[in-house]
Amino acid sequence: MVAALRLDREGIDWTHSIRLRADYQRQNGSTSREQFAASYEPRWQFDENIFAYGLAQYERDRIQGFSSRYSVSGGLGYRVVDNPELKLSLKAGPAYRVTDFTDGTSADRIAGLVGLDFDWQVLDRLKLTQDVEALAETGAEATLIFDGANTTINLVTGLDFDVSNRLRSRLSYKVEYDSNPPAGSEGTDTLTRATLIYGF
Repeated sequence: MVAALRLDREGIDWTHSIRLRADYQRQNGSTSREQFAASYEPRWQFDENIFAYGLAQYERDRIQGFSSRYSVSGGLGYRVVDNPELKLSLKAGPAYRVTDFTDGTSADRIAGLVGLDFDWQVLDRLKLTQDVEALAETGAEATLIFDGANTTINLVTGLDFDVSNRLRSRLSYKVEYDSNPPAGSEGTDTLTRATLIYGF
């Protein structure tokens, strides 16, 4: 079972984005996928190309070894290209992350976040999308030196085809990577999926 919802509200200077996702799969009596995620990201466009962002995020993925993970981040972003055919924006800022692992332990660390959002309207009805988010945790709770204690990378590449004004089909490839997963957990998770998306 997979369900996802994205709500965007655009104003003159402010943009608000809410994303919810549930991905659960059970086969032959065992759970093979159990991912839940929710995020809220406000953006303030205070210059033609420069924006400030905030991000609050919750994740749960027992297969990758954590029962809950909370992240908050804030920083600056830059719209490198912004036209109807091509859009590219980058963002970066400090972050703070709290992780509760499935073995009962927990960790809270200062981190750094880097994100990339790329959209290319290849043809009238065909669009290529690329979203990348990397979050690097520090090895100690009170220092901003990134020493590779854990780095998380989420990468989603999608190819969207407009079936109608409100309906589109998507072929996507997703990679989730944790450089230091708990013992017995997978560090890299990949998924290829074909979906139908309805916009309202």
